[in-house]
Amino acid sequence: MKHSRWKFRIAASLVALTLSACASNSSPRGSGQAGADGGAGNGGTAGTSGSAGSSGAGTAGSAGADAAAGGGGAAAGTTGGAGSGADAGDVGSHDAGGDAASDGGTDAPTLFGPITCTPGTAGDGKSNLAATSDPPEWKLGAGVKAGTVTAKASFASKTYNQHFPYWIYTSANYVPGQPAIFLLFGDGNQFLTDFHAATVLDNLTASKDLPPTVALFVDPPSDGDRVQTYDPPTPKYTTFLFDELLPAAIFGKYSISRDPEAWSIVGYSASGGQGWEVLWNRPNDVHKFLGDNTSFGAAPTYGVDWVQVIKNAAPRVLRVSLLTSTNDLADNRGMWIVINTNVANQLDAKGNQWRLVIGSGAHYPPVDGERDFPTALRWLWRGCHF
Repeated sequence: MKHSRWKFRIAASLVALTLSACASNSSPRGSGQAGADGGAGNGGTAGTSGSAGSSGAGTAGSAGADAAAGGGGAAAGTTGGAGSGADAGDVGSHDAGGDAASDGGTDAPTLFGPITCTPGTAGDGKSNLAATSDPPEWKLGAGVKAGTVTAKASFASKTYNQHFPYWIYTSANYVPGQPAIFLLFGDGNQFLTDFHAATVLDNLTASKDLPPTVALFVDPPSDGDRVQTYDPPTPKYTTFLFDELLPAAIFGKYSISRDPEAWSIVGYSASGGQGWEVLWNRPNDVHKFLGDNTSFGAAPTYGVDWVQVIKNAAPRVLRVSLLTSTNDLADNRGMWIVINTNVANQLDAKGNQWRLVIGSGAHYPPVDGERDFPTALRWLWRGCHF
């Protein structure tokens, strides 16, 4: 992992804040309709999509659709130095054939940061799941103060014409105006309930295994279909996040760092597949990924092989935690354990930081992922501080 770009980013930030740049990139995407994962109702993301259009750094972009029960939309961009707009100068996309686009443009202002990460190599590589019981981090530790989870809100998306439930978590040590890391969860309610995510984050931020944290937990639309939301290989979900939900719910409201080293996407199965696509679309925004039983295996159905996409892409700065299981999904599309292993091997070949944990459970319920969750978060954020 390289962490020597801060002088460049600071200079770019000053330029962007002075000149107000605006950039938007897009390119052809993969196509095809996804089927549900066998038995579990989960599908994988197919293809890659181009970077969503981004509002100019240092200028206030218009907010997305209003959020029902969650307040109106908020202006994106910087507001009195308390937030930043979407990336200025995003990279181009990688199409379904795996053509690589270079990292171009100017990084968005890294307000409230940058973050420093010196993780070392502990826990890297392939290993078997160590946890055989529910982790202690599922219960609030002695003397640990719980963070805050907002009431469930519903965001009315103009991109989907559907409503997305969401929750926002802030750790007890989060201080408005001071930098925080940002975690974006798909299948948000499942992580809050089955993975005990809020309590795990309480414990890990209290122990300083994670810096102060803001997390957004997003569910599939309450009036839509989960698989069809997460599976289609289009820029739709990325656009929904960066042009609508994040400007309305996060940017300008929480002092999250815009350093990509301070951002992580988290998902399970189909939401892991869609999360990976968002990660791939927005390399100037997010470098970290945590995926449990990620449905990379659905993508070849639409002519997209993630192993080849990664292989053919220009090198990227990624830190990736993957988990699969000996009884993970297996059907006519392949074996999820084999495909996840191949993805991990290709990440290794590209020089990325990665871990692959092999459990013995099933695809659903994701017991292995639930038990590994605290350890995965510790690995993902090891050595990171503001």
